[in-house]
Amino acid sequence: MRLWGFEFKPGLWPSLVTLVLLPILIGLGKWQLDRAEWKQRLIDTHEESIHLRPVDLEWLLDSPKIPAYRPVSARGQYDLQHQLLLDNRTYQGQAGYHVLTPLQLPGRDEKVLVNRGWIPAGLDRTALPDLPGPEGRIVLAAITSLPPEKMFRLGDAEENHQGWPKVVQQLDMAQLEQLLGSRLSPVILLLDKTDEHGFVRNWRPVYGVTPDKHRAYAMQWFTLAVVLLLIYIGVNSKRITGKSVRKDNADE
Repeated sequence: MRLWGFEFKPGLWPSLVTLVLLPILIGLGKWQLDRAEWKQRLIDTHEESIHLRPVDLEWLLDSPKIPAYRPVSARGQYDLQHQLLLDNRTYQGQAGYHVLTPLQLPGRDEKVLVNRGWIPAGLDRTALPDLPGPEGRIVLAAITSLPPEKMFRLGDAEENHQGWPKVVQQLDMAQLEQLLGSRLSPVILLLDKTDEHGFVRNWRPVYGVTPDKHRAYAMQWFTLAVVLLLIYIGVNSKRITGKSVRKDNADE
């Protein structure tokens, strides 16, 4: 193929490599765009939901579907003797835990986990922090958070530590029910920032990569796809010279 003074003759191996890599690069870019859209929907849902009037948690638990980021009020009693520490939580670069305290709901045979916020981990991992809380019946304000439906399992949900609190690595609700010996509601309550019986709380709808970063990553993958095409064309193209024309005429 000749175009603008160049002759394009694709070789076998460059063509095979390009055919393999090009769909991968385009697919990765599209995946990043999909992730950006998904996280943007989370942010929009959060912004819309947090301004709604709080509803009673018990009413919400009886509804067909529990929404995320919904302000609620809950009544019950903390089970301060069986608290959980969700490991590998960081705040401002410091390692720590999220404190998960079971709340016994009145008149129900289930408990709901209340995330009371972040607490730093000590240098000695065997010395767990004290987790004070209010005794007796309480009323609290929170927003709902749904536990992950799927997760990668890297190890046991419980560290080898006797007594309570227990350190857990992930929000595996079925495993946490076995650990607590109690049925759990399919929702996590993020304790309101104004509650005096919590720890550090900086609740955000999206953790990790933001939608803008996902879009930037997508642009990088698409740019690599374009560069790959340009390299493929450059490697397989030669400028047509007078000698090439004479050679072709001689071959004819």
